[in-house]
Amino acid sequence: MQRRVRLLGALLLGLAATSAWADKQSWDYKAYQKDRASGQYNKERFVTSTITLDEKDGAATFRMLTPGRGDPCINKGELPAEVQRTPATLVITVTPPLAGCEAFRYVIRNDGSGGVRQSRRDERWVEDGLDHGLTPTK
Repeated sequence: MQRRVRLLGALLLGLAATSAWADKQSWDYKAYQKDRASGQYNKERFVTSTITLDEKDGAATFRMLTPGRGDPCINKGELPAEVQRTPATLVITVTPPLAGCEAFRYVIRNDGSGGVRQSRRDERWVEDGLDHGLTPTK
C-alpha cells in the first residue's frame, strides 16, 4: 500500500512538472522603434512590452502586448508558434501569416537571464544585436 501511495505521489509530481509547460509563460520585452529618417532600429527608443507563450492541446500560440501601434506583423492577436526546448534554452519560432512579414524567433535562456531575437537571413538565423530583455514577468 505504501509503495502505491509513493508511486502515485511521484506520478502526480511528474504530472505537475509537465503541466507547468502547458500553462502560459510570459516575458518582459523591449520593442525597439525604427528611426523614420534611417529606417534602422534606434537603440535608445523602445517601449516595454510583454510576450506570452500559451501551450495547450499540442499547439503553441505567441502573443505580443505592446502599448500603442506596435509592429503590424506581430500585433495581430495570437499567432501560431513552434517551440523547441533544450536544457539551456527555450526557442519560440513565429511565422506571421501577413504577406511581407518575416519569420522570427526568440532564444530565451531557461535560467531567466534573458535571450535574443533572431530573423532569417540567407537560410540562417541571425541575431538582431539589440538587448530585448526577455526576462520572466513577475
